[in-house]
Amino acid sequence: MEVETLIWLLRVLEMIAALYVLLIVAYTIGWYRLRTPDNTTKISIESVSVLIAARNEAGQIEALLQDLFEQNYPNSAFEVILIDDHSEDGTLQKAIDFAHQYPLFECRVFTADGKGKKAALSQALQMATGDLVLVTDADCRISPLWIKSMVAAHQASGAKILLGPVLLDPASNAFERVQVLEFMSLIGSTAGASGVGWPAMGNGANMAFERDAAMAAQAHRSDQRLVSGDDVFMMEAFLKAFGKRGVSFVLNEDAIVRTFPQPSVKDFFRQRLRWVSKSRSYSSPSIFFPAVIVFLFNFGLVSLFAAAFFQPFLFLFYLLFILLKFLVDYPILLAVSSFMKRRYLLSWSFPLQLIYPFYVVFSVVAGNLIKVSWKGRK
Repeated sequence: MEVETLIWLLRVLEMIAALYVLLIVAYTIGWYRLRTPDNTTKISIESVSVLIAARNEAGQIEALLQDLFEQNYPNSAFEVILIDDHSEDGTLQKAIDFAHQYPLFECRVFTADGKGKKAALSQALQMATGDLVLVTDADCRISPLWIKSMVAAHQASGAKILLGPVLLDPASNAFERVQVLEFMSLIGSTAGASGVGWPAMGNGANMAFERDAAMAAQAHRSDQRLVSGDDVFMMEAFLKAFGKRGVSFVLNEDAIVRTFPQPSVKDFFRQRLRWVSKSRSYSSPSIFFPAVIVFLFNFGLVSLFAAAFFQPFLFLFYLLFILLKFLVDYPILLAVSSFMKRRYLLSWSFPLQLIYPFYVVFSVVAGNLIKVSWKGRK
């Protein structure tokens, strides 16, 4: 490469890096702008519907239903609607048996009319009677104060949709610990983006929204042709319908929902490619532009690393940019890991920075080119 070309490429990367720094600094400020709730404040009892779309979760569904049965919230004030998405492992029967075992626990179990998680949740929403709708996944675990904390956040914020914290747990090996750390960075960005008024992400394992508002927001959804994608598209629809003030993140330890890390590298990438495959359908600037900035910065790092094999002095610039990324990312990662009580994982943060650009570039490219299989479906 000619020296002039290299200098031009470095200048471009510097500009992208500057945009990345501004983005992450804004998200960090947004995190600290979020209010930690006062758990001593009394709440008004709202009618709540908990929606669960389940497919092939026979090993986990009873634990989640038991968590819901043990909620510190009046049984008469909430219902559980479980829609089985044509499971092939006995999930449906286990849910039915649990509901029959506890007749005072209002748990309604149905088989989905259509196929896919989105269709199942849409069906469940039509059946919901609660003013506030909570959504979680069939393989999650929740605290006894989950419903109460989400209701409290709704009343304190006045938001139409609430984005809840999600933690991967447990993490028993190096691969799982890196997953937890990477996922905490996503949760930190979700929270920070909401706090600064640029909602960008959400996770279907932990969301809450007003039922009537959800009905009104349906007209703003842009994912009708996609089989999956129930979380970010829902958040995007609320953003379009009610503006940024209609979206809020729940910074409450009692609201944390726990789910499992992926057991293998193959499963991990299959999940991430499924997430990325829907990105072309997002239309909100607060979702689209941050994703582009993050991708371009990581693509620039990978390109710089590759170019360094032809011009070894570029390795120094590559390491300097990696160090810059680490220093910018660390404050929000420290905040999230403290909130999640997982600060001991921060020792993995710099090693993660070394592989993260390659993982991001591969996921974005492959996610837009490869058809992904998930739970026996493409």
